[in-house]
Amino acid sequence: HLSELSINSQGGPSVANMTLSPNLSPDAKQSSPLVSPLLNDPSCIRADEEEEVKRKRFPTEKAYFIAKEVATTERTYLKDLEVITSWFQSAVNKEDCMPETLKNLIFSNFEPLHKFHTGFLKEIEQRLALW
Repeated sequence: HLSELSINSQGGPSVANMTLSPNLSPDAKQSSPLVSPLLNDPSCIRADEEEEVKRKRFPTEKAYFIAKEVATTERTYLKDLEVITSWFQSAVNKEDCMPETLKNLIFSNFEPLHKFHTGFLKEIEQRLALW
């Protein structure tokens, strides 16, 4: 704006060419950035606020993506564990190829393992939702 304004003898700005300056108001005063229509319009979101919203919706931290991958892996593992144990139990029960004491020993370990991983997956998903 220095080319459009000249300094008068009292040190204040005087208008040199009002037609070239879009930032000058009709009464020859420079408009304040605080009264800009874009900033006063509640429907207009500023760029830095948009970036903040994007950052909250789509975190870019490596830790977030690592935790997301752990959750995906855990979900897959839990489904595989369910399939394998149910198929294994049905196959062993059908063919009766194992003594009852050994079946009880092996199958008694499936439930606590499944219970632990179900709880672990829920905890990871809750933490990701809060992230």
